[in-house]
Amino acid sequence: IERDRGSENGNGKGASIYYVNGTKTPLKSIKELVTEKYHINIDNLCTFLPQDKVGNFSGFDKQALLLETEKSLSSSLYETHQQLIKLE
Repeated sequence: IERDRGSENGNGKGASIYYVNGTKTPLKSIKELVTEKYHINIDNLCTFLPQDKVGNFSGFDKQALLLETEKSLSSSLYETHQQLIKLE
């Protein structure tokens, strides 16, 4: 899998082009390939946490663990949770 970052070529932010074995491939197909063949969920940022950060998770209480997990999964999920807390 190769990625040609469009922003480096003046094509603007988010203009990446992906290739599998030299063949131009849509991002959706790349995600499916990685998920099905390598069993890696690239949408779950916890998968890519550095090992020193993983240790921090074990020291969190239940509330802090929930908040940090939300942050790592989706900023919108975390923001929605914060808005709900403010409504209480």
